[in-house]
Amino acid sequence: MDLDEVVRQAGDERSAIALKGLLRRFLDPAFGALPKSEIELLVLNALEEIGAISSEPGVYELVSTLRVTRTKARKLIYERELRRLSVSELDSRVKNLLKRPIIQKSGDQFVLEIENPLISDHLRSKVQLLGHVSDGSFSPSIVKLPLDAVVALIELYIPEHERQPVKEALVAAGAPDQSFKGVLKAVLKKVAGKVASDTGEALLESASGYMSPIVDGAVDGLTEKISEVFPAEGGNGD
Repeated sequence: MDLDEVVRQAGDERSAIALKGLLRRFLDPAFGALPKSEIELLVLNALEEIGAISSEPGVYELVSTLRVTRTKARKLIYERELRRLSVSELDSRVKNLLKRPIIQKSGDQFVLEIENPLISDHLRSKVQLLGHVSDGSFSPSIVKLPLDAVVALIELYIPEHERQPVKEALVAAGAPDQSFKGVLKAVLKKVAGKVASDTGEALLESASGYMSPIVDGAVDGLTEKISEVFPAEGGNGD
């Protein structure tokens, strides 16, 4: 990182504000009272304020910009986000991830790429509380979820009073009339068969077109969209 160039581009006023904020927080409650980890976060925030790093940096951005290890970068992101994100914001991030999975053709595994380690932990905790398991053994930024876990998460994030209209829209699209979870499971398996390639996995954009309205509980247009994966029943297939 060329700090001189970063400061030049930030300008005197922006740099002065960042420095003032850094010093104010460093001196509170007294000089030298903050632990090293807190000081690092203060510096990280100052770097964001002058544009040296983005507001939501990924692991590689910190690795390449700060010249730290991936482990250190993940730790910085974790501790920083822990102080910034509320539970509702974490839930919102998880919902967004559910809209863009990589789906195996069999439909029994959904793969999510999660750069933010705090969001990954939040997701895993939700899955565990719902009585399911997740697999992160392949990579710390890759989480594999079984179909039943994804169904349980989607149900969790759709308010109870919105589930019946969503179910009715999906049944009208061609899904078998079962319990709400049963309908979701049937639809997601059909989505997998629709968008996944013969070699194994679906493109993110293709899956998102079907997953987003389901996760959002967006009834308007849902029947028409999901009927595409039930060509025999819905009559709107390719």
